[in-house]
Amino acid sequence: MSNNSKVDLKNTITDSMQMIADLSVSTIKSSIENITGVTGQLSKVMSDAGLGAFTLPLGKKSKHDCCAPEEDCPPHCILQITKQAYAGERIIVPFMVKNHCNTAKTYKVGVRELKNIDGSMAPAQPELNKKQLTLDPGGSELVLMGIDLNQFTNGNTFTTEIVIREKDINQNICFKLIVDGHKNIPVAEPLDEKKYLMHWQSWKSHFYCEPKKTGTVVGTLSNNLNP
Repeated sequence: MSNNSKVDLKNTITDSMQMIADLSVSTIKSSIENITGVTGQLSKVMSDAGLGAFTLPLGKKSKHDCCAPEEDCPPHCILQITKQAYAGERIIVPFMVKNHCNTAKTYKVGVRELKNIDGSMAPAQPELNKKQLTLDPGGSELVLMGIDLNQFTNGNTFTTEIVIREKDINQNICFKLIVDGHKNIPVAEPLDEKKYLMHWQSWKSHFYCEPKKTGTVVGTLSNNLNP
């Protein structure tokens, strides 16, 4: 084969490859335009039907692609407990500790000093009924924290942290105690007894809520109350 023939053949192959490449680019472009057109029509139909706009997923882009990573630290409090109480009572605060890992875990449990908002120590400190827990995978256990409020006064707020630790890291349950006096005590208001014994008697009903009592009350009332 002559050199001219070889050159012609090479040019022919190059031209053919260029045509194939141009055809591929044209086909891909046409396909994208068709998809875009169909997506636009589908988005309009869904929007008109009140179903929201339709968008074609083009891959997931991380929000950190262009910016420095955001800080993602564990929370200071894995749980928050608030308890309202009255001065003079003894309260019990229950909470559960659960092992959500796939292996058994042993945790130490403790509680820091209970202080008011000024940083002063509370008249009495909380006590836990357990100091260590061994939990199977998925297992949980109840812990009770008791505080004697006999020397507390109303109108104060105290805070502390219950600490759970496996090895080196303290994980906290933030606890707030509000000693708010007797302003939120439930109030019972007895009705006039006539409301139980006197009712409008219609032609279709004839009843009393309570039977009329005569003589002494049957039974014994607690707290030495007399009828």
